[in-house]
Amino acid sequence: MIDLISKRGFSICRGCDSKNLVSVLDLGEHPLPAEYGENKSDVLDRFPLHLRICKDCGLGQLAEYVLPNRIFHDKYPYLSSASKYWVNHAKRFASEMTKKLSLDTDNLVVELGSNDGYLLSQFKKLGVSVLGVEPPENTAEIARQAGVPTISKFFGEKLGNYILAEYGHPKLIVVNNVYAHIPDQQDFTRGMAVLADDSTIITIENPSFDILLNSALFDTIYHEHYSYLTAHSVDAVSKKYGLNLFHVERLPTHGGSNRYYLSHLKQPDETVAAALDDEKKNGLFSEDKWKEFFSTSKQAIEGLRQWFSDQKAAGNVVVGYGAAHKGNTFLNAVGEASKTLKYVVDASHEKHGKFLPGSQVPVLAPEELNSINPTDVLILPWNIAEELTSKITSLAPDARIWVAQPSMTQLNK
Repeated sequence: MIDLISKRGFSICRGCDSKNLVSVLDLGEHPLPAEYGENKSDVLDRFPLHLRICKDCGLGQLAEYVLPNRIFHDKYPYLSSASKYWVNHAKRFASEMTKKLSLDTDNLVVELGSNDGYLLSQFKKLGVSVLGVEPPENTAEIARQAGVPTISKFFGEKLGNYILAEYGHPKLIVVNNVYAHIPDQQDFTRGMAVLADDSTIITIENPSFDILLNSALFDTIYHEHYSYLTAHSVDAVSKKYGLNLFHVERLPTHGGSNRYYLSHLKQPDETVAAALDDEKKNGLFSEDKWKEFFSTSKQAIEGLRQWFSDQKAAGNVVVGYGAAHKGNTFLNAVGEASKTLKYVVDASHEKHGKFLPGSQVPVLAPEELNSINPTDVLILPWNIAEELTSKITSLAPDARIWVAQPSMTQLNK
């Protein structure tokens, strides 16, 4: 039995402290999604990947077996700026918030989990003062080189007090696809509450657990994501520290995300009530919905396993595009059949020459996609399939292009 670091996510809800957790999907033991093998023969540590849900606040969560400093290490391979989709998403958000909040050089925007500065650089171009917080030193340094001042530490109440003393209250705190990565969600929220004054707006963007359940997007589950957010869960943990969830915005990213707006003073508008009501109607707290999610996820896994088997039997040459974390979850759930992939290409140079964790599929640069004339290309990060389809078409024009979510689908018939 692998030792737990804490009981959060295992028997105690990390958001509301409830002990009313229920098992939803046990995917067995998986390697960490960012621990790429240096050699094909590398044997990587594996940890239980077991999703539970809090019956009281609706927070999906994993137990803690590793500390964040192992997951978000100084050679962290994910670079947000490698995707044109995410850069454009950041550009739109920066423009909208700069106008909405009348931001200028006298206002500070702090992003928690700022990666390589892909978002804050957009605010900086608009004349807004910025500060990033990004624990991995390699991505933090890329941001600094791009002119984005960045603190390379994990955020919590202690760092919140430090930033407040050094920089004052920001006008905007941005937490994009990061809140789910925090094992101690309550300390992180306390830090935001300390750093925010009455005029500060906090935005938290993350995939919707409600949509994840209803669309069976099980491959979004991996060890970096300690939590899977809902309006109910964000509302519950925010209230503990004097913050109000006052607005919820629906987004198309990651198959369906929410942007949650928090403030010390603003009161909830109609979007909050609508989001809470929708989650209940959609079965967030329904045991039948959880069973359906389990069944549909298993069908998707078996579907990709069978597809690999069919391609191998037909003598087809199959490669992948996008060494994404969600792809690693899918491939490891499929098991041995995933080694049908000859290689995967990815735009992040941090991953080149390495091997996917678990499946041990080699990772190459995108220019090498057509090096063995593949008959089929499987897009692993299906959430940016449109962007990648055009790239694949130009690099390997004769290949069939596929995604495996929500089911095996050919995109270029």
